[in-house]
Amino acid sequence: MGVVGVSEAIRLSTMLRDLVDVLIPGEDDWPSASLAGVNGILGMRLLEELGEDALLQVEQALEACGGPLGPLDEDQRTSVVAKLEASQPRLFTLIRTATYLGYYESPGVIPAIRALGQPYDPVPIFKGYRLEPFDRERDRPKHNRGFYIPTDEVKPVDISGLDHLGERHGRA
Repeated sequence: MGVVGVSEAIRLSTMLRDLVDVLIPGEDDWPSASLAGVNGILGMRLLEELGEDALLQVEQALEACGGPLGPLDEDQRTSVVAKLEASQPRLFTLIRTATYLGYYESPGVIPAIRALGQPYDPVPIFKGYRLEPFDRERDRPKHNRGFYIPTDEVKPVDISGLDHLGERHGRA
């Protein structure tokens, strides 16, 4: 499998690099996926989803579609990945999703996103996103369903006729 004489680590790392760069080749001020480090992120996500032999599974799938990608030109690489998408849609969706998410969360890509005028905070939990204060009129539901019951007027609902709820709802 792969190129004889090349270590497995180099071979599999090269495979991931080539694969993510077919999906996101980069252009102008946007780095390629591998330059942004997405190949490592993809590798980890594949291991989490597919297990310890995940990279070998991807390598075999690419070879079955005409890979490895390394010696191929751009059009041939694109063709191999298109065949992978058609023949193994679940695997391809996992690869594509992990690649795209890894790319757009990469610190090296954030400046390109911000250059588009997009407010992008890579770790929003620290500051949160600015929310407008609640406005009773603006934020009032407009669907006219339901109504307000003051807390002191709330009464328990009789569920005695719901025998099918059984013991899990406090009934013997």
